[in-house]
Amino acid sequence: MRLPLPEDPARRAFAVAVVCSILLHILLLSSLVWVNDLAVPVYAKRGEPLIVDITARIMQDEARHVAFGVLSLEDIYRNQLTSAELREREDFIIEATYLMRDRLLMEQVYERMGWDVKVWVDWTLRTPFMLAFRQMLFSKIVPNLKRLGLLTPRVRKEFANIGILQFEHMKDSTEDPEIVAPVEFLQLLAEIRAGSAAGAKARQEVG
Repeated sequence: MRLPLPEDPARRAFAVAVVCSILLHILLLSSLVWVNDLAVPVYAKRGEPLIVDITARIMQDEARHVAFGVLSLEDIYRNQLTSAELREREDFIIEATYLMRDRLLMEQVYERMGWDVKVWVDWTLRTPFMLAFRQMLFSKIVPNLKRLGLLTPRVRKEFANIGILQFEHMKDSTEDPEIVAPVEFLQLLAEIRAGSAAGAKARQEVG
């Protein structure tokens, strides 16, 4: 019997950072805005009608949690933080963003498959599909942080480095709870599907 994959180190590090924080506002920021915001697009899958219905309901529930988190924190973060407290939240946002990005590099999967981890992590970082998927996960986080007044010059610089700053002008979760995939991502999916269909047709003709 194959043992399940061990817990992802990046996810564990993120959880430790949250649990070790004694600040209620940090806990709210992470649990209601960050964790749930990442959960919403991950649930957005297609399959059997029952699964589609269940995931749609989960997405609606998660979206409400995110909107509640934004509304709960908005006044506190915009009007009540000291410079030191703002700096602390900037540190948390930057660290959490990199940890959540690293979660999707799938190093443990490549290790389990016996593949060259360095080669495949590099592929994961560069391939258009995975790049677009990682960006989509942050498509609500960025505008939500902007509404909270946390998209500071320091945070903006790091978001630009990661490639997610372009989402700052999208609607936040209180304005529109739906996750909207970037146009580039949808175009890429269409190209992949077209290529798969063409390949299947070619195989049929050969057969």
